Amino acid sequence: MRTLHACLIATASVATLGVLLLRGDAGANPPAVVPAAPPATVSVAPAVSAEFAPRHWAPGAVASRHDSRVAGEMPGRVLRVADVGTRLRKGEPIAMLDDTALQLEERERAAEMARIRVQLDLAQAQERRYAALSEQRGIARAQYEQQRAERDTLVQELARTGAQLAQVRHQRAQMVVRAPFDGIVAERMVEAGEYLLPGGAVARLVDPGAQEVHARAPVALAKLASPGSHVRVRSEGEERSGRITALVPIGDDASRQLEVRVALDDTALPVGTPVTVGLPSAVPRTVVAVPRDALVLRSEGDYVVRIDAGERATRLPVRAGAELDDLVEVEGNVRPGDRLVVRGGERVEPGQSVRIEPMRAVAMR
Repeated sequence: MRTLHACLIATASVATLGVLLLRGDAGANPPAVVPAAPPATVSVAPAVSAEFAPRHWAPGAVASRHDSRVAGEMPGRVLRVADVGTRLRKGEPIAMLDDTALQLEERERAAEMARIRVQLDLAQAQERRYAALSEQRGIARAQYEQQRAERDTLVQELARTGAQLAQVRHQRAQMVVRAPFDGIVAERMVEAGEYLLPGGAVARLVDPGAQEVHARAPVALAKLASPGSHVRVRSEGEERSGRITALVPIGDDASRQLEVRVALDDTALPVGTPVTVGLPSAVPRTVVAVPRDALVLRSEGDYVVRIDAGERATRLPVRAGAELDDLVEVEGNVRPGDRLVVRGGERVEPGQSVRIEPMRAVAMR
């Protein structure tokens, strides 16, 4: 009995010692505490109320208002043609034709005029003598009138020959085909040594400074656009402004398309560049819009990150709509003036505190 009691006391002592050891270990190494996430650095921009006019993007191309296949009026053998790429001023020669035959004809007409002029001088002197004799009754009146008629005939002959000479000189001038406007030779239609027929084209001349866009759009857009309306022109990811200069409200029976011409604000695009023209496709409406960089696109749903007054982040599900410049129309619990993260939103968790960099302005156009 005494032995059993001693064993119980020993067992209790060992248990008590184990509890004390466990308490000592717990006091020496307390559980680790997970530190809070540091504030995320983000950039923000406000949501805005904007007037959106949905656009239809119509295909088109840059053209020149001055694009001509310059032709010659006179036939002849080509002596010289300007090289492709030559920049010409209005009136400078594009091509020259052989005018040897016209030079000879011009000399012949000039000699004919000189002969008639000599005869006319003689006839005028004879007329004056006949006039004096007629007054003195030295000759019959009929002889005087006959001399006057010969004088008048020579005057008419001189005028006719002068007109012929002027015509030959005009034809000689047309043997030099000149630029009708400032431009660049884009193509040669003839080469030196070839024979040019009347009305034959010698070269294509293009003025790159007189640019406009030619586009085709559905006839239904005619009631929403008019000459003078401002549109957007897109090429290779860049957009620039333009203005409708002409809209032909006559659609093609097959394609139901009409022609639109747009003047560009600059001449940075070469003639022939393919573009798309943003034409209004509906009446403008006022919407809530956010910067494009504020929209986070995910397969499970798009959202924006709003920063509240306590500098904490909240995710707001949205549905994106039309785009205008750098803004995107959204539907959701977003209000104009809300501060939205435009950089760093993908790494921000809901409820996380943030540190905001200086706000950047959103360009409204």
